[in-house]
Amino acid sequence: MALPISSIAKTVGQLVKNLSSRNRDIITRRFGLKTGKKETLESIGQSYGITRERVRQIEEFTFGQLTKTLGQNNQINDFVEMSRKILAGSSGVMKERDLFRAFSGNEKDSVTNSALVFCLTLNGEFYRFNENNNFTSFWALSEKHAGHFRDSTTALIGAFNENKAVLSMENFSGMAKENKITDFEGRFSEEYLRAILSVSKDISRNIFGEVGLAVWPEIRPRGVKDKAYLVLKKAKEPRHFGEIAKLINSTNFSDRKANIQTVHNELIKDGRFVLIGRGLYALSEWGYKPGTVKDVLIDILKESAKPLAKAELVAKIMNARRVKENTILLNLQDSKVFKKGGDGTYTLKKV
Repeated sequence: MALPISSIAKTVGQLVKNLSSRNRDIITRRFGLKTGKKETLESIGQSYGITRERVRQIEEFTFGQLTKTLGQNNQINDFVEMSRKILAGSSGVMKERDLFRAFSGNEKDSVTNSALVFCLTLNGEFYRFNENNNFTSFWALSEKHAGHFRDSTTALIGAFNENKAVLSMENFSGMAKENKITDFEGRFSEEYLRAILSVSKDISRNIFGEVGLAVWPEIRPRGVKDKAYLVLKKAKEPRHFGEIAKLINSTNFSDRKANIQTVHNELIKDGRFVLIGRGLYALSEWGYKPGTVKDVLIDILKESAKPLAKAELVAKIMNARRVKENTILLNLQDSKVFKKGGDGTYTLKKV
């Protein structure tokens, strides 16, 4: 008969009850077995007037005592095996909060989750990785599983640095296959990739579910200009600055709403955006060049090996700008810049 998850705290309480009162108190407070909140070596040491190192020694000694009786405790072993199955289903690695949720139904600190951490730590086979700048806290079936997991993450970061592009989940999976990213057992799985995305602080998903490096503005946009870039790239075609502001707000990056004028100001200042019509902006990476209609006409004629007819110039400008034909023709009338030949074609006037 399966044990109720909530009974794990009582089971652990029974396990530690025969310890000396001080040792039991230290273990209980270190793991948060009564409150769900762990206490530091320092705070426990201060309450007993002993050093942090002495508290650590007592903890280590007490664990040695408890380990001797662990093999006889079937209930503890049942909870450990439940956790092992959960971790195995996630390719051997799992974010601590996700493990809590899968085990107890609650990802937050609690007496039940503290008891789970105690059991897994006491078992000694599992490995807990403490949170650092690159990973959130996670559990692995073993230290070797954790090491392999970190290596896999490093390899994916390298692949992103080489590709320099955000990817859909499908393409991210494809890139992982190309780079032979497998779990510790040598198997490729989507669960393993999801574990990496959940645990790594360096690889993340943006609001559209695309995957890339967390430092990229397309993944974690910083400020209005990055949000404008992201929504315009997603739109895949030029938009008026007012519509770009609406797209930012409807995407719900945050509770703070983007101001239309602020958006317009950022579009003007940022070289990633090109004004191609009245209030209409495109991305420079789409091939649009900055400048007035006259500037674009000059660039087209400079790059042309032959004079161009009016119709050709109009067609080329229409590909680069959203303007009326009359605007183009008015600019061509500048005789200081453009020269019209007898056949009606145009060249740049030589200075």
